[in-house]
Amino acid sequence: MKVLAIDFGTKRVGLAVGDTELGIALPKGVLKNDEHLIDRLYKIIHSTGVSRVVVGLPLTPSGREGQRAREVREFVEKLKGRLGDIEVVLWDERYTTLEAESRLRELPPKRRRELLDSVSAQIILEEYLQSR
Repeated sequence: MKVLAIDFGTKRVGLAVGDTELGIALPKGVLKNDEHLIDRLYKIIHSTGVSRVVVGLPLTPSGREGQRAREVREFVEKLKGRLGDIEVVLWDERYTTLEAESRLRELPPKRRRELLDSVSAQIILEEYLQSR
């Protein structure tokens, strides 16, 4: 089954795509977070045959939900309303940005910034796939 992971941010949204049978996750790029985000995600999901969406939930180090987690939950509700039958799963994304920064540390700063959100989404998806 094809899965899309989303690392939701207020400015940018990182994407990664993977397959549950193969157990692989690859970065898919970044979208601008604007009024067209849900429509663009809908098109990507339906054009690539995605059956499940995994959205990173930014919990605090102690596991609590703060303001960012509430924003993600609001986004997920809007996304679910647009996607209909496609399952949307929330996934604990604590420390994924730190891991992504570590993976990209050898790159020039500009390139790191360009890739950070999609690599964070890739890590969310890798963790999700490994848990299955």
